[in-house]
Amino acid sequence: MSARITGAFVALLLSAATCGLLIAGCGSEPAEEPAATVTVDEVPIIGNTTDDDQPPEPVEEPEPEAQPEPADEPAPPAVEEPPGFWARVGGGLHGTAIFIGKLIFVLILPAAIAGTLLGMPGGVLVLADALVFSAFHGWASPPWWVLLILLLIAAGAEAAENALSFAGVKQSGASSSTGVWTMVGGFAGAIFGGILAPLLASIGALAGPAGWIILSIVPPIGFGMLGGFLGGYLFELRQGKTPEEAKSAGWGAMLGRLAGSFTKALLVAVMAAIVLISTWGALF
Repeated sequence: MSARITGAFVALLLSAATCGLLIAGCGSEPAEEPAATVTVDEVPIIGNTTDDDQPPEPVEEPEPEAQPEPADEPAPPAVEEPPGFWARVGGGLHGTAIFIGKLIFVLILPAAIAGTLLGMPGGVLVLADALVFSAFHGWASPPWWVLLILLLIAAGAEAAENALSFAGVKQSGASSSTGVWTMVGGFAGAIFGGILAPLLASIGALAGPAGWIILSIVPPIGFGMLGGFLGGYLFELRQGKTPEEAKSAGWGAMLGRLAGSFTKALLVAVMAAIVLISTWGALF
């Protein structure tokens, strides 16, 4: 009897223990597995992050450069037709006329200087020559201010010639009319000397260039001086002067006229030099 009670009691304790173990097992959590260790080398680097874990700013890509447009291909050169016969003739005549015009323009300048010694208005001739040349070149060569300077020099040359001529006449005691006849006689003598100059120059050319130049210049000047003296001398004789008084008056008038002519020729040479300098570019 007691054995059965003891066995039942042991069975009861085992049942209670088994129930307690089951209850305890149902309320417990399963054991966590240890976290896998990851090294730094195994972690992929995605990008730099700031302390605030903000995503990186997007990087602006540079705009593609504009490609230069292809250059247009040059047009083929136009084939020019050769000028016709009459066009070539006209071009040749035009070039010849320009050359002759420039040659005449240059030759007038020394002729004006020589003409001044013969009693001609050389300053006026140089001024007219420059005016015509400037008009054909648009009043640019020589310019207007050069023409104004030439006008002033030409006026001064004429005034100097007349002043010196009449000073010589008055100093010799002759009248103003004697000075006029001295000028007329000098002009006539210069023309006569100019007619003889080519013949004498051709003879002087036998001695060389120097002989040709001397015999081209001396006859007009020499005969001009002689004509001036004779003009004043003969006029004074007609006025009732004695030969000695007429000779003195004619000589004084001739020297005054000669001084005036040389002074005027010097100023005309200055004018010619100014004209050549101011038109050199247009000439060549």
